[in-house]
Amino acid sequence: MTEKKDNTKNPSPTEPDNAAEPEALAKLEIALTHFARTFETSAKRWERMVYPAIVIFGIMGISGFWLIYSLTSDVHELASNVDPKMERNLAEMSENLSSLSENVGVMTDEVSEMKGHISHLDSSILLMQQDMSIISTKLDTLSPLLFNIAEMNQAMKAMTANTAYMSRDMGMMNQNVGRPMSFMNSIAPW
Repeated sequence: MTEKKDNTKNPSPTEPDNAAEPEALAKLEIALTHFARTFETSAKRWERMVYPAIVIFGIMGISGFWLIYSLTSDVHELASNVDPKMERNLAEMSENLSSLSENVGVMTDEVSEMKGHISHLDSSILLMQQDMSIISTKLDTLSPLLFNIAEMNQAMKAMTANTAYMSRDMGMMNQNVGRPMSFMNSIAPW
C-alpha cells in the first residue's frame, strides 16, 4: 500500500505559502507599531491640550462656586440687616405720605387763593400803570410851574434881604430914638 501525501494537512516549510506568512506577519507588525506610535503621538498631543483644559475648567468651576457662595451669603446678610428696619421705616414713610398728601391739598387751595390775589394785583398794577401815564402827561406841564417856583425863590431871596435891611434900620432907629427918649422918660412924670 502506498501512502498518499496530503499537502493540505502538513505543509512543508519549503512551500511558498509558508514563506509569505512570516512576511505578512512582519508587515502587520510594522503597521501595528506604526499605528501604535502615531496613536501615542496623537494621544500625547491630546494630553497636552485636554489635561490643562480640565485643570482650567476645574479652577473656573471652583471660582464660580466660590463667587456664587459669597454672593448668596452677602445677599442673606443684606436681607437680614435691611428687612427689619425697612418695615418700620416704610410704615413711618406711609404715615408721612398721608400727612404730605393733606398738606399738598391745603397748599393747592392756598395756591388757588394766591392766584386770585395775583389776578387782583394784576388789575391794580394796570390801574397804577394808567395813573402813571396820566401823571407822566401832567409832568409835561410842570416845566412852567418849575419856572414860576424859581421866580418865587428869587423873590423870597429879595424879601429876605429887604427884611434884613429893615431889621438893621430898626435897630439903628432904636438906638437913635432910645437915648433921647430915655432922657425924656427920666424928666416926664408919668
